[in-house]
Amino acid sequence: MKAAVVVRYGGPEVMEVRELPVPTPDANQILVRVKAIGLNFADIFARFGVYPGTPKPPFVPGLEFSGEVVAAGSKTSLFKGGERVMGYSRLGSHAEYVILNEKLATEIPAPMTYEEAAAFLVSYLTAYHGIVRLANTRPGEQLLVHAAAGGVGLASVQLALHLGIHIYATAGSDEKVALVQKQGAHHVINYRTQDFAEEVRTLSDGYGVDVVMDSVGGETYKKSWQLLAQMGRYILLGVSAVTGSGALNRLKAAAVFSFMKPIFPPHLLSANKGIFGFNLGTLTGKEQYFREATLELLQMYTQKVLKPIIGRTYPFDQIVEAHRMLQTRQSVGKVVVIVS
Repeated sequence: MKAAVVVRYGGPEVMEVRELPVPTPDANQILVRVKAIGLNFADIFARFGVYPGTPKPPFVPGLEFSGEVVAAGSKTSLFKGGERVMGYSRLGSHAEYVILNEKLATEIPAPMTYEEAAAFLVSYLTAYHGIVRLANTRPGEQLLVHAAAGGVGLASVQLALHLGIHIYATAGSDEKVALVQKQGAHHVINYRTQDFAEEVRTLSDGYGVDVVMDSVGGETYKKSWQLLAQMGRYILLGVSAVTGSGALNRLKAAAVFSFMKPIFPPHLLSANKGIFGFNLGTLTGKEQYFREATLELLQMYTQKVLKPIIGRTYPFDQIVEAHRMLQTRQSVGKVVVIVS
């Protein structure tokens, strides 16, 4: 099979498409012929070698995919072969075949394409886990979504709108602002031309927001933390501000992290606010919860409440370019790689 292999830690250029043996599933695993791959920032940080649990090179990265089950282990019960599935694996989806525990795969509903399925699972589970489970955001509350034109950002906007939440969103270009506005966000701010913190304070009459969904970090975190109202909940799900166009610049990363000073817990008492951090790829032992959440989200998809926005697709032999597009934060919606 063809697979994109990280031969050393670094920028997009460290990946090479190579021929590897097709993996064999064990008793509780399924083997999936991959049809499409959804790219995530977790894939970039794995390539950098800073994602928790990343093996030493060479390895095949990749968290999210869709495809067809072609073999199942002797102890599997959910799939037997021939099913269209979406899933997420700790690593390994940047290939023509992938193996994973069957509990991490879900059958694709009939109307959904392989491309949509590859763009669905991680983004919408992330939005659901942050907005619904951790923040317990209620109708009428104020939500600030950063990087709102990305996969998780758009999923958060769609989900929050369905739940009756008032949405402030940030994006980095007029094109991205227009896309987020089209999705129904109440206020969309171009953070490159406006001070989003001042805009939110003005638009909210000084109240601020009840919940923040932040995948950017750095100075964005510093400003947004000050926007939290009493009983506010901060959901930190990434630090994409540390990325550039090539290898990880550790001086830039240090500068980004300098804006994210450690929180002194006693200060949270009088401030009446708190912070949650989570990483979907390292959240283990919660397969049943995520399976139930996935089925709930897919029901919203069939009701046409949720719809993945695919900004750009690439053929598999251009997966390095796909990584480069996502890493530079120029993409809108989800970046999907098509496996022929």
